[in-house]
Amino acid sequence: SGVDTGTSANEDYDATDDYYSPTIERIPRATGGDITTDGDYTIHTFTENGTFEPDSEFDVEYLVVAGGSGGGGKRGGGGGAGGYRTASGFGVTAQEYGIIVGSGGAGKTGVGAGSDGDDSVFDTITSDGGGGGGDDSIAGRDGGSGGGGFEGDVDFQPGEGTVGQGHDGGAVAGASHGGSGGGGASEVGGTVTSNKYAGPGGDGTAFYGTVYAGGGGGGAND
Repeated sequence: SGVDTGTSANEDYDATDDYYSPTIERIPRATGGDITTDGDYTIHTFTENGTFEPDSEFDVEYLVVAGGSGGGGKRGGGGGAGGYRTASGFGVTAQEYGIIVGSGGAGKTGVGAGSDGDDSVFDTITSDGGGGGGDDSIAGRDGGSGGGGFEGDVDFQPGEGTVGQGHDGGAVAGASHGGSGGGGASEVGGTVTSNKYAGPGGDGTAFYGTVYAGGGGGGAND
């Protein structure tokens, strides 16, 4: 009998000592967040601040969504969605990456704009918090997606969304006494189109079947 020097799949041949050894493909791993699997993918989900720590160098796909904002006060515009950013092929190495999860902003009680959402951060990637909705005394605020405005005797314009992260709040279009919708990841907020009508929030965007970063609807009264 002899030694077959033609290696099979997944093995290496040592010609000096005439033996075969298996070729082991190392699976990259990381710690941090709530870890689940889906087929060949490992998913790290962060719902609070934390650390993502790979054990080696590899590429990841990320989704970073900031906190949505609160709606405005009296007949207020809807809150803008938090900024939405995603990409694949982002290289990581064996080190700690800080994760900041932005909180949502509070809706306004009484008169005034809703509170902005907080930014979310993964390494150098920052998604801007949503812009608070305006009301019948103040314009919508800028943010990842802009807060809705107000259409009345005096118009208050919607906030602007950050390019590449979201959209503007809904336009005010000559109707009366209603708040427009907050912007969403996929589209601008809904417009106030008739008297005492509130605009709907802009749609969010689906990421592997789950929709994120939808805008809030505006408010109106009888």
